[in-house]
Formats: sequence, C-alpha cells, structure tokens
Amino acid sequence: MIILNVQNIGKSYRSYRSELLRFLHWLGFPTKPTIETWVLKHMSFQLEKGEAIGIIGENGAGKSTLLKIIAGTLQPSEGKISLTGRVSAILELGMGFNPDLTGRQNAYHASGLMGFNPQQISKLMPKIESFSEIGDSFDDPIRTYSTGMQMRLAFAVATAERPDVLIVDEALAVGDTYFQHKSFNQIQEFQKLGTSLILVSHDRHFLSGLTDRVIEFNDKKIREYPGDIDSYLDQQE
Repeated sequence: MIILNVQNIGKSYRSYRSELLRFLHWLGFPTKPTIETWVLKHMSFQLEKGEAIGIIGENGAGKSTLLKIIAGTLQPSEGKISLTGRVSAILELGMGFNPDLTGRQNAYHASGLMGFNPQQISKLMPKIESFSEIGDSFDDPIRTYSTGMQMRLAFAVATAERPDVLIVDEALAVGDTYFQHKSFNQIQEFQKLGTSLILVSHDRHFLSGLTDRVIEFNDKKIREYPGDIDSYLDQQE
C-alpha cells in the first residue's frame, strides 16, 4: 500500500521588484520575478506502508526543503504530494519551540500544531514528560535547556502518538548515547506497527539496519538505491 506519493515536486525562491508584484503573484496574476532560484526540481518517489527510506546528500542539496514540503510546513512551487494518514516530523532541533515558555507549555503548543485537541494533549502530556526524562526541567523555560534536552523534548512530542509517517532529520545526532538508543528502539517499534519512516542522517550506524532503500540527493536530482545504507556504500566503493 502506497502511503506517500511525491510527484514531480519542485521548489523555487523568487525575488520581485516590489512587494506589490509578489502579492499579485500570490493572487494568480502572471507576474515575472527578477530572480528565480530552484532548490528542488522534478523530485518523485513513493513510500509504502511500513517501509523505511534513508535520505543522504551534501548539505544544501535540498533534503530538508523536501521534508518540510512533505510535512506541510512549506508549499511546493510545482508538483503534488499525496499522503494517507498523519505525518509527524522532527525537522530541526527544538521544533520551533518558544525559548521563554516552559517545556510543558511548548509541548502543549507543539502538540496543538500537530492537530491534537486539548483533551488529547492532556492525555498525551504524562507520556511526553515520562519519555523525555528531563525531570523538573519540564517546567523550566526552554532557554535553560541544553541541546540534548531540547532534542529529548522534541522527540517525545513527535512520537507521543504513533504516526503513519515519521520523519527524522538529523535531530538525534545531538543527543546522548542512552537517549539515542531509546529513540532508536521507539522508531523500530513504530515500524513494526506499520509506521513508514523517512530518515536523514550522516550517521551510517543510525541508518544501518533501519532502511529498505536509500535516496541520494545530488545536483537537485535524486537517485534511488535498493537495500539499506550498507548496500549503497558497497556500490560506492
């Protein structure tokens, strides 16, 4: 069963001579930009239920841009994405947390943005607090958190309820070994229950054993390799 279908996705950033021309473009008028830079072009692939893909590529290749489009936080300039079910994503450290709010308050707001209602969030909060294991700091401002603590909270929020598609973009790289292992086990359990995974990491050991396919970003294009990260690396030798 195909749960995600990415069809000819492209993303460009445009500059206009005035904000009026930009506004007219948003309304559908045929205004031409003075500068147009394509970050992604003609990106297509499919993801099946329970499948895990690893995405690799140099910094600036467009990996994070594509993941934001899949997660719905960024609109494509062309193409279409069809998604069945709910997607949960850790696209950057902190998930946009407000540094002046507490961990609990940020967890509440982030869960709301993910589509949960107040009653659902109240039920999820003990699970988020327990899984993150940040103790009394859960009620301290985020600005007092270390990067590892922010990652713990972000992962706990994103995985408090099993999603149909889970996207993890490098965030676990900043965590301690204990929590990385705990997160790894959680990801594996989700996959057994049918969650599809999109994982971006430069850590071979993190991707090894988790991925069914590898997608390499190179020069705004993608190339697919069957098998996990080890199979891909064997082809590069």
